[in-house]
Amino acid sequence: MNVINRHGGFTAETTPGNTLWRPGARLRKTTIGDLVSYDEKSFYQMNNNVTKATYKVSGYRYKVLCWFDNTTGERIA
Repeated sequence: MNVINRHGGFTAETTPGNTLWRPGARLRKTTIGDLVSYDEKSFYQMNNNVTKATYKVSGYRYKVLCWFDNTTGERIA
């Protein structure tokens, strides 16, 4: 999956529980990530019906996180 969000960046998990938004240019080789894990009962800001997916992007040190609204299936971050 392309991990770049609609704002042209992505969310890196720098340590367990800590995240940092990064500009898409930080992914030099590719913006396509391989799914590592997911949690269908996660939350994002005020929405607690969210799937959080974790991806590994080749050539990038940290895992990348994406969130999806379970009701609509839409990517929200």
